[in-house]
Amino acid sequence: MKPPPSIAAVTVANRASQVFFRQTWVEIDKSDFRFNLQEIKKHIAKDTKIMAVIKSNAYGHGGIALAKEAQKAGVSWIAVSSLEEGIQFREAGIRANILILGNVYPFENFQVAVAHSLTPTIFTMSDLTALEDLAIKLDKKINFHLQIDTGMGRIGAQPETAHAILQRIAHNPKVNMIGMYTHYSVADTDPVFTREQLSIFTKIVRFARTDLGLRFVAHSANSAALFKNKYTHLDMVRPGLSLYGLNPFKHVERFPKLKPVLSWKTKIVFLRKVPAGFCVSYGRTFVTNRASVIATIPVGYADGYNRLLSNKGDVLVGGKRCPIAGRITMDMAMIDVTGVKGVFLGDEVVLIGTQGKEQIKVDELAKIQDTICYEVTCAISPHVPRIVV
Repeated sequence: MKPPPSIAAVTVANRASQVFFRQTWVEIDKSDFRFNLQEIKKHIAKDTKIMAVIKSNAYGHGGIALAKEAQKAGVSWIAVSSLEEGIQFREAGIRANILILGNVYPFENFQVAVAHSLTPTIFTMSDLTALEDLAIKLDKKINFHLQIDTGMGRIGAQPETAHAILQRIAHNPKVNMIGMYTHYSVADTDPVFTREQLSIFTKIVRFARTDLGLRFVAHSANSAALFKNKYTHLDMVRPGLSLYGLNPFKHVERFPKLKPVLSWKTKIVFLRKVPAGFCVSYGRTFVTNRASVIATIPVGYADGYNRLLSNKGDVLVGGKRCPIAGRITMDMAMIDVTGVKGVFLGDEVVLIGTQGKEQIKVDELAKIQDTICYEVTCAISPHVPRIVV
């Protein structure tokens, strides 16, 4: 097996601007991101808009790079979770509409949002009052979205208070509700409750439009709802997980063939042959039962490679699955590469992604950790470089 190129060569090949020396990185395939966006468009009406959810560093994928791709693709909106993310996107040159999904409390933060042309979400009469006061102070009309809590139980105006909020909005020309939305709690597993949430929301939308004459974009569909219930599409859909080629459903057959955008790679930095009975890592939980070849890779739980994968997860080396040997440590992990012929120092190791005919999926790691795909990718530390290919 020929030794792989150096990190520097990888960096040049992928035209990445950052320089790094630790042999651990994430690759983000922007062509797969664009492919997924096109597949999503096939499932919605031609006039239905898309809000690309690129919050929390694009679910760990690298927010700025994928926000730029979404902007190039002409999406109507980009959604983020915080003011900090929105400001970061603006400073990176993102000019698309940006909605802050999260709460901007304290109310002074509304002024920060307006200063950076970020669209806030409001949930209560107090939010609306603060926005009205700011509009008077700045002597300008301020755009916002109103979120309705139809059953998520997190944030949002309660349905019983929404009518009063909307009536006040309708009679104040200084504030402009350009969007109203809700969020589904069980769109992936419970179609009955999802329909109940949709029914509550559409009644409020109808009241706002028919009784009050308000004009705005209504949106509700996350990835699961988008693919499972076309009636949730409304004026705009909000794909998140599906943009990254990940599956919001437990049963893969229900989901279209999207392409995973993220691969996580590292390299062998230490390699040695050991005898039978050799103990590996903390707690001596892995003991070789034969003469073995153990490799060390520079990735650990501080990088987001979960300790629960110890003695359970696999990686790919030379196109073959190799088990994690012993407990994953803070910055390193050991793997058993005995079954791979011709292993070299510097060989590429795939933690998530494809090598040869084998593949390690995010779903696989999530199952071992008894969690969801979202957490696996979001947990990859920001200090792990993201290389756009």
